[in-house]
Amino acid sequence: MAALVCFDAEGRWQDTLVCDHLIGRALAQAGVAWGRWPVREVDGSDAAAVRAAYGEEIAALPGHFEVRSADRVRVAPGQPGWPALRAQFLTEHTHADAEIRFFLEGAGLFYVRSGEGYAGLLCEAGDWVALPAGTTHAFDAGAEPDFDALRLFADPQGWVAQPTGHVLPAALPLFDDFVERLLEMTGHEAEVD
Repeated sequence: MAALVCFDAEGRWQDTLVCDHLIGRALAQAGVAWGRWPVREVDGSDAAAVRAAYGEEIAALPGHFEVRSADRVRVAPGQPGWPALRAQFLTEHTHADAEIRFFLEGAGLFYVRSGEGYAGLLCEAGDWVALPAGTTHAFDAGAEPDFDALRLFADPQGWVAQPTGHVLPAALPLFDDFVERLLEMTGHEAEVD
C-alpha cells in the first residue's frame, strides 16, 4: 500500500493519504509525479533488462523526462555497506536533473521538502516516483532494507547528489517507525516472517 503523509516543518505527523487519486493529486501540487506500473517478470538482472521490460511505461512518463542513464539498486537485509549508504540517502539533497525511481520489489520512503513542511511518500513494488531537477528530498529503507529499484536519470553520470546542508527534523520518523505507525493507523498488523 502506497501512502503519503504530510508533516509540518518540525516533523510532526499531519494528514495521511492512502487513496491513489489523492496521493497523485497532492504530489502533483508539489511538482512530483507518481503512479503505478504492473509488476512483471524481468528477463535479466541489470538495468537494461528492466528498461526493456518497461519500455512502453518509461516512454509514457509525464513531464518530458529524458532518460540518458539508468541503474538498478538492490539492497537486502544484512547487506554490508548499508549503514553508510543509508546515511548518504538520508542526507537531504537535490539533483541537477530529474530522478525517477521504480520499485520492482520491496519498499522505500521518500521525504520531499514541500512548502512549510515535508511529504513522506511510502513506495512499494509497482510504484514509481519522478522527482524533478532541484527537488529537495531524502530516502530511507529501514534498518534491514529489502528493495529492488530501477533509477532513471537525464544526466548521463547517473545518481549525483548535491547535499543541501539541511538536516531533517529529528521528529520525522524513519522508514521502520513510519511503517509501524501507518499500520497502527490503518488497523493492520505488521507481517512477521
